Amino acid sequence: MGDVLQLIHTNVGYLVFVILLVATFLAFRTADGAPPVSRLTSLTMVLLDIHVTVGIILYVVGEWYGASFLVAVAHPVLALAALAAGHVGIGRARRESNPRLAATGMAAALVLVTAAIGVVSV
Repeated sequence: MGDVLQLIHTNVGYLVFVILLVATFLAFRTADGAPPVSRLTSLTMVLLDIHVTVGIILYVVGEWYGASFLVAVAHPVLALAALAAGHVGIGRARRESNPRLAATGMAAALVLVTAAIGVVSV
């Protein structure tokens, strides 16, 4: 089961990155009067939620906590930080009716996801 989860987590991770990249770009292009959080932005965060959840399951099942520092600590911390940044941005955007805050949260999540991918690619 661990091998299947590893394959899914690795390959879907790149897909999540691409979708997050597109969603971030489109979030910054939001027109005036648009809702503070688009459906694509919400869907992207749900996809990131699912991906991080699979990663947490893989972390425990695959016993990755015994791996190198970059894999065992940096990767999960960066992924959780990306998740938090995206959700905080979306939450603030909804509360303040400001789509720019959702775009900023998505951009922060994108940077952190890129870092998370980078540390396991070393």
